[in-house]
Amino acid sequence: MQLSLDCLTMTDTPPVELIECAGKAGFDAVTVWTNPPSQYPRQVMTPAMLGDCLAALDATGVKVHSAEAFDLASAEAIESYRPGFELAAKLGAKAALTYHLDGPDGDEAADLLALMVEVAGEYGLGINLEPISMGKTRTLTEAGALVRASGSNAGICFDTLHLMRSGGSPSDVDAIDTSLIRHIQINDGLAELTEEEALVEASGERLFPGQGAFPLDDLLRNVPRDIPWGIEVPSVRSMASGTPPSDYARDCMAAMLGLLGRMGPER
Repeated sequence: MQLSLDCLTMTDTPPVELIECAGKAGFDAVTVWTNPPSQYPRQVMTPAMLGDCLAALDATGVKVHSAEAFDLASAEAIESYRPGFELAAKLGAKAALTYHLDGPDGDEAADLLALMVEVAGEYGLGINLEPISMGKTRTLTEAGALVRASGSNAGICFDTLHLMRSGGSPSDVDAIDTSLIRHIQINDGLAELTEEEALVEASGERLFPGQGAFPLDDLLRNVPRDIPWGIEVPSVRSMASGTPPSDYARDCMAAMLGLLGRMGPER
Protein backbone atom coordinates (compact mmCIF):
# COMPACT_ATOMS: atom_id res chain seq x y z
CA MET A 1 0.00 0.00 0.00
CA GLN A 2 1.20 3.49 -0.88
CA LEU A 3 0.04 6.16 1.58
CA SER A 4 -0.34 9.57 -0.04
CA LEU A 5 -0.70 13.09 1.28
CA ASP A 6 -2.99 14.47 -1.42
CA CYS A 7 -2.34 18.12 -2.13
CA LEU A 8 -5.79 19.57 -1.41
CA THR A 9 -5.23 18.49 2.21
CA MET A 10 -2.53 21.10 2.65
CA THR A 11 -4.63 23.94 1.14
CA ASP A 12 -2.33 26.88 0.26
CA THR A 13 0.95 25.08 0.97
CA PRO A 14 3.52 25.33 -1.88
CA PRO A 15 4.54 22.08 -3.61
CA VAL A 16 8.07 21.93 -2.19
CA GLU A 17 6.76 22.29 1.36
CA LEU A 18 4.03 19.72 0.63
CA ILE A 19 6.70 17.20 -0.37
CA GLU A 20 8.88 18.00 2.64
CA CYS A 21 5.92 17.70 5.05
CA ALA A 22 4.91 14.40 3.50
CA GLY A 23 8.42 13.03 3.96
CA LYS A 24 8.66 14.12 7.58
CA ALA A 25 5.28 12.56 8.36
CA GLY A 26 6.18 9.24 6.74
CA PHE A 27 4.02 9.36 3.62
CA ASP A 28 5.16 7.47 0.55
CA ALA A 29 3.68 9.82 -2.02
CA VAL A 30 1.85 13.03 -2.83
CA THR A 31 -0.36 14.43 -5.55
CA VAL A 32 0.64 17.76 -7.07
CA TRP A 33 -1.62 20.41 -8.60
CA THR A 34 -0.16 21.06 -12.05
CA ASN A 35 -3.21 22.50 -13.80
CA PRO A 36 -4.05 26.10 -12.88
CA PRO A 37 -6.08 27.68 -11.52
CA SER A 38 -6.66 26.31 -8.04
CA GLN A 39 -8.74 27.58 -5.15
CA TYR A 40 -5.41 27.73 -3.31
CA PRO A 41 -3.00 29.64 -5.59
CA ARG A 42 0.21 28.79 -3.73
CA GLN A 43 -0.35 25.05 -4.18
CA VAL A 44 -0.10 25.28 -7.98
CA MET A 45 3.08 23.77 -9.39
CA THR A 46 4.91 25.85 -12.01
CA PRO A 47 7.89 25.03 -14.25
CA ALA A 48 10.03 27.41 -12.18
CA MET A 49 9.51 25.15 -9.15
CA LEU A 50 10.58 21.96 -10.91
CA GLY A 51 14.22 21.90 -9.79
CA ASP A 52 13.39 22.50 -6.13
CA CYS A 53 10.60 19.93 -6.20
CA LEU A 54 12.82 17.28 -7.78
CA ALA A 55 15.44 17.98 -5.14
CA ALA A 56 12.85 17.63 -2.38
CA LEU A 57 11.57 14.35 -3.86
CA ASP A 58 15.11 13.02 -3.99
CA ALA A 59 15.89 14.11 -0.43
CA THR A 60 12.72 12.67 1.09
CA GLY A 61 12.14 9.60 -1.04
CA VAL A 62 8.54 10.75 -1.60
CA LYS A 63 7.02 10.04 -5.02
CA VAL A 64 4.47 12.02 -7.03
CA HIS A 65 1.86 9.48 -8.04
CA SER A 66 -0.78 11.75 -9.63
CA ALA A 67 -1.35 15.25 -10.96
CA GLU A 68 -4.49 17.30 -10.31
CA ALA A 69 -6.99 18.34 -11.55
CA PHE A 70 -8.37 18.30 -15.09
CA ASP A 71 -12.03 18.94 -15.93
CA LEU A 72 -13.60 16.85 -18.68
CA ALA A 73 -14.89 20.05 -20.26
CA SER A 74 -14.11 20.05 -23.99
CA ALA A 75 -11.59 18.92 -26.58
CA GLU A 76 -10.09 22.41 -26.51
CA ALA A 77 -9.67 22.23 -22.74
CA ILE A 78 -7.94 18.87 -23.00
CA GLU A 79 -5.45 20.29 -25.50
CA SER A 80 -4.77 23.14 -23.07
CA TYR A 81 -3.83 20.62 -20.36
CA ARG A 82 -0.65 19.56 -22.14
CA PRO A 83 1.67 21.80 -20.05
CA GLY A 84 0.19 20.34 -16.85
CA PHE A 85 0.64 16.80 -18.16
CA GLU A 86 4.21 17.55 -19.20
CA LEU A 87 5.07 18.99 -15.80
CA ALA A 88 3.50 15.97 -14.07
CA ALA A 89 5.58 13.61 -16.18
CA LYS A 90 8.78 15.49 -15.30
CA LEU A 91 7.88 15.02 -11.61
CA GLY A 92 7.59 11.27 -12.15
CA ALA A 93 3.81 11.08 -11.88
CA LYS A 94 2.10 8.00 -13.31
CA ALA A 95 -1.45 9.37 -13.53
CA ALA A 96 -3.61 12.46 -13.71
CA LEU A 97 -6.98 13.01 -12.09
CA THR A 98 -9.98 14.15 -14.13
CA TYR A 99 -13.51 15.03 -13.07
CA HIS A 100 -16.69 15.74 -15.01
CA LEU A 101 -18.01 19.07 -13.75
CA ASP A 102 -18.66 20.89 -17.03
CA GLY A 103 -18.94 19.79 -20.62
CA PRO A 104 -21.30 17.46 -22.47
CA ASP A 105 -23.04 14.30 -21.34
CA GLY A 106 -23.50 10.87 -22.88
CA ASP A 107 -21.50 9.81 -25.92
CA GLU A 108 -19.76 13.18 -26.14
CA ALA A 109 -18.48 12.82 -22.59
CA ALA A 110 -17.26 9.31 -23.36
CA ASP A 111 -15.40 10.61 -26.42
CA LEU A 112 -13.79 13.33 -24.31
CA LEU A 113 -12.64 10.80 -21.73
CA ALA A 114 -11.11 8.70 -24.50
CA LEU A 115 -9.35 11.82 -25.81
CA MET A 116 -8.10 12.69 -22.31
CA VAL A 117 -6.61 9.20 -21.99
CA GLU A 118 -4.97 9.50 -25.41
CA VAL A 119 -3.43 12.92 -24.75
CA ALA A 120 -2.25 12.09 -21.23
CA GLY A 121 -0.82 8.85 -22.54
CA GLU A 122 1.53 10.83 -24.76
CA TYR A 123 3.21 11.91 -21.53
CA GLY A 124 3.21 8.45 -19.94
CA LEU A 125 0.24 9.24 -17.71
CA GLY A 126 -2.86 7.20 -17.01
CA ILE A 127 -6.18 8.90 -16.28
CA ASN A 128 -8.36 8.36 -13.22
CA LEU A 129 -11.90 9.73 -13.30
CA GLU A 130 -13.18 11.04 -9.97
CA PRO A 131 -16.97 11.16 -9.59
CA ILE A 132 -17.85 14.31 -7.65
CA SER A 133 -21.11 15.01 -5.88
CA MET A 134 -21.62 18.41 -7.52
CA GLY A 135 -20.67 17.23 -11.01
CA LYS A 136 -22.26 15.56 -14.01
CA THR A 137 -20.63 12.22 -13.20
CA ARG A 138 -21.52 11.92 -9.51
CA THR A 139 -21.41 8.27 -8.50
CA LEU A 140 -19.11 5.28 -8.81
CA THR A 141 -21.72 3.58 -10.98
CA GLU A 142 -21.84 6.55 -13.34
CA ALA A 143 -18.05 6.73 -13.45
CA GLY A 144 -17.79 3.03 -14.28
CA ALA A 145 -20.37 3.42 -17.04
CA LEU A 146 -18.51 6.39 -18.53
CA VAL A 147 -15.20 4.52 -18.48
CA ARG A 148 -16.79 1.56 -20.25
CA ALA A 149 -18.50 3.80 -22.80
CA SER A 150 -15.19 5.51 -23.58
CA GLY A 151 -13.57 2.22 -24.54
CA SER A 152 -10.42 3.46 -22.82
CA ASN A 153 -8.21 2.14 -20.03
CA ALA A 154 -9.17 4.97 -17.66
CA GLY A 155 -9.51 4.11 -14.00
CA ILE A 156 -11.50 5.64 -11.16
CA CYS A 157 -10.45 7.80 -8.22
CA PHE A 158 -12.79 6.95 -5.34
CA ASP A 159 -13.29 9.81 -2.86
CA THR A 160 -15.25 8.74 0.21
CA LEU A 161 -16.73 12.21 0.69
CA HIS A 162 -18.20 12.44 -2.80
CA LEU A 163 -19.70 8.96 -2.51
CA MET A 164 -21.43 9.84 0.76
CA ARG A 165 -22.55 13.30 -0.37
CA SER A 166 -24.11 11.83 -3.52
CA GLY A 167 -26.24 9.51 -1.39
CA GLY A 168 -23.98 6.48 -1.75
CA SER A 169 -23.26 3.60 0.59
CA PRO A 170 -20.89 0.62 0.87
CA SER A 171 -23.17 -1.33 -1.48
CA ASP A 172 -22.22 1.07 -4.29
CA VAL A 173 -18.56 0.13 -3.85
CA ASP A 174 -19.39 -3.57 -3.78
CA ALA A 175 -21.46 -3.22 -6.97
CA ILE A 176 -18.67 -2.00 -9.25
CA ASP A 177 -15.61 -3.68 -10.69
CA THR A 178 -13.14 -2.64 -7.99
CA SER A 179 -10.22 -3.25 -10.35
CA LEU A 180 -11.22 0.07 -11.92
CA ILE A 181 -10.38 1.86 -8.65
CA ARG A 182 -6.78 3.03 -8.96
CA HIS A 183 -6.64 5.87 -6.43
CA ILE A 184 -8.56 6.39 -3.19
CA GLN A 185 -9.07 9.69 -1.36
CA ILE A 186 -10.10 9.17 2.26
CA ASN A 187 -11.84 11.57 4.63
CA ASP A 188 -14.74 11.66 7.05
CA GLY A 189 -17.75 13.86 7.58
CA LEU A 190 -20.90 14.53 9.54
CA ALA A 191 -24.01 12.51 8.82
CA GLU A 192 -25.98 15.53 7.61
CA LEU A 193 -25.06 18.95 6.23
CA THR A 194 -26.91 21.75 4.49
CA GLU A 195 -26.13 22.27 0.81
CA GLU A 196 -24.11 25.37 1.68
CA GLU A 197 -22.14 23.52 4.38
CA ALA A 198 -21.42 20.68 1.95
CA LEU A 199 -19.89 23.09 -0.58
CA VAL A 200 -17.59 24.53 2.10
CA GLU A 201 -16.73 21.03 3.30
CA ALA A 202 -15.73 19.72 -0.13
CA SER A 203 -12.81 22.09 -0.68
CA GLY A 204 -12.12 23.54 2.73
CA GLU A 205 -13.32 21.66 5.82
CA ARG A 206 -13.20 17.88 5.80
CA LEU A 207 -12.74 15.65 8.83
CA PHE A 208 -9.97 13.17 9.58
CA PRO A 209 -10.87 9.49 9.29
CA GLY A 210 -12.54 8.50 12.55
CA GLN A 211 -13.87 11.97 13.37
CA GLY A 212 -17.19 11.72 11.55
CA ALA A 213 -20.03 9.40 10.65
CA PHE A 214 -18.87 7.87 7.36
CA PRO A 215 -18.79 4.03 7.47
CA LEU A 216 -15.18 4.00 6.32
CA ASP A 217 -14.41 0.40 7.29
CA ASP A 218 -17.29 -0.84 5.15
CA LEU A 219 -16.59 1.59 2.30
CA LEU A 220 -12.99 0.46 2.04
CA ARG A 221 -13.15 -3.24 2.94
CA ASN A 222 -13.19 -4.51 -0.65
CA VAL A 223 -11.12 -1.91 -2.49
CA PRO A 224 -7.60 -2.73 -3.67
CA ARG A 225 -4.73 -2.12 -1.27
CA ASP A 226 -2.00 -2.14 -3.89
CA ILE A 227 -2.90 1.38 -5.10
CA PRO A 228 -2.37 4.84 -3.61
CA TRP A 229 -4.52 5.44 -0.53
CA GLY A 230 -4.57 9.21 -0.17
CA ILE A 231 -5.85 11.34 2.66
CA GLU A 232 -7.76 14.41 1.45
CA VAL A 233 -8.80 16.48 4.46
CA PRO A 234 -8.37 20.21 3.77
CA SER A 235 -9.08 22.44 6.75
CA VAL A 236 -8.81 26.16 6.15
CA ARG A 237 -9.76 26.65 9.78
CA SER A 238 -6.78 24.64 11.05
CA MET A 239 -4.32 26.37 8.77
CA ALA A 240 -5.70 29.80 9.67
CA SER A 241 -5.36 28.99 13.35
CA GLY A 242 -1.61 28.69 12.91
CA THR A 243 -1.18 24.92 12.79
CA PRO A 244 2.18 24.33 11.09
CA PRO A 245 1.78 22.36 7.86
CA SER A 246 4.30 19.78 9.10
CA ASP A 247 2.20 19.16 12.22
CA TYR A 248 -0.96 18.88 10.16
CA ALA A 249 0.72 16.31 7.91
CA ARG A 250 1.72 14.27 10.97
CA ASP A 251 -1.86 14.40 12.24
CA CYS A 252 -2.98 13.13 8.82
CA MET A 253 -0.62 10.18 9.05
CA ALA A 254 -1.79 9.37 12.57
CA ALA A 255 -5.39 9.36 11.32
CA MET A 256 -4.54 7.06 8.40
CA LEU A 257 -2.65 4.63 10.63
CA GLY A 258 -5.56 4.64 13.06
CA LEU A 259 -7.97 3.79 10.25
CA LEU A 260 -5.79 0.97 8.98
CA GLY A 261 -5.41 -0.37 12.50
CA ARG A 262 -9.18 -0.47 12.94
CA MET A 263 -9.66 -2.16 9.59
CA GLY A 264 -7.14 -4.88 10.32
CA PRO A 265 -5.34 -7.00 7.71
CA GLU A 266 -6.64 -7.33 4.19
CA ARG A 267 -9.45 -9.85 3.88
